[in-house]
Amino acid sequence: MSMAELTQEIRTILNESHRTLVVSHVDPDGDAIGTQLAFGHYLRDIGKEVLIVRDSIISSKYLFLPEVDSIIEIESLNNQNDFDVAVVLECPTPDRMGAVAQLISPNTRIINIDHHPANILEAEVSWVDTSLSSVGEMTFEFFQSVGYTICPEVATQLYTAILTDTGRFRYSCTGPRTLEIAGELVRSGADPREICDHVYFEMTPELVQLTGELLHDLEYRNDGRICFMTLTRDHLARTGVDPSDTEGLIDYTLYPRGVEIGALLRDIEPQLTKISLRSRPGIDVAVIAARFGGGGHVNAAGCHVELPIEAAKDKIIQLLQEARESQV
Repeated sequence: MSMAELTQEIRTILNESHRTLVVSHVDPDGDAIGTQLAFGHYLRDIGKEVLIVRDSIISSKYLFLPEVDSIIEIESLNNQNDFDVAVVLECPTPDRMGAVAQLISPNTRIINIDHHPANILEAEVSWVDTSLSSVGEMTFEFFQSVGYTICPEVATQLYTAILTDTGRFRYSCTGPRTLEIAGELVRSGADPREICDHVYFEMTPELVQLTGELLHDLEYRNDGRICFMTLTRDHLARTGVDPSDTEGLIDYTLYPRGVEIGALLRDIEPQLTKISLRSRPGIDVAVIAARFGGGGHVNAAGCHVELPIEAAKDKIIQLLQEARESQV
């Protein structure tokens, strides 16, 4: 179906809904949070009962967003499953919803909206478009299609979603339409400087200290073409930084000149390591993440590896070296 047909089908289902769940993925980023809030605002505006639910802590950098307190922690609900519609944002598979997936019953009509390439979520309507920069961009197009007037609060939510998922409009997913939409959101009340300052330039002193330590200990392989950063539980305990506030540290691995692939490794548990990957154009890190059950985009992906952090580091370095040699 065309975008127009998909958006109208989504509109029909939402108009028929009585109690709607809006959910995105665990460890939510700006795109996940911004689009959840925007859809929640829209649904309330058309007179629907809506619950926005999360299974992870929201990073402090996003607490400035209008209505962010409307996102409810899953722990505060009593296993409710009486939602007739669920809007699922940026979740290629059910497990990406975390514990929130248990709120969806077999009778719930699922609307699946995503821009990730490996989306296999079963839904009544699936709108998956990998050509668009973000679910924030997709949500804007939906609002345009149904004639919904965007208020300053929703403009701020969607601008934040698009800003963060395009890496401040520098990733290759940023197209002419992306920038047009950003301009429309500014006209609708989004403040680019205020949003950018909150997300990127208001780090806590503890996070600045941690960032300095990690930058000091950056490691390089393949003549400086691969750079990786190691974040341990000891780092977090000693500095007092919440893991949710470490989103974005991976970007520093691509800052040094000559680096083509960056990785951040974090030990979640003694035998479990989370790996975030970034790359320059021409190198697909999503295929590496997929080998461990993860996924993402060509130049930004992630996964979990059931290995101690040092063993995971050795394994991922080997795979990154092989990927670089085979793709460059």
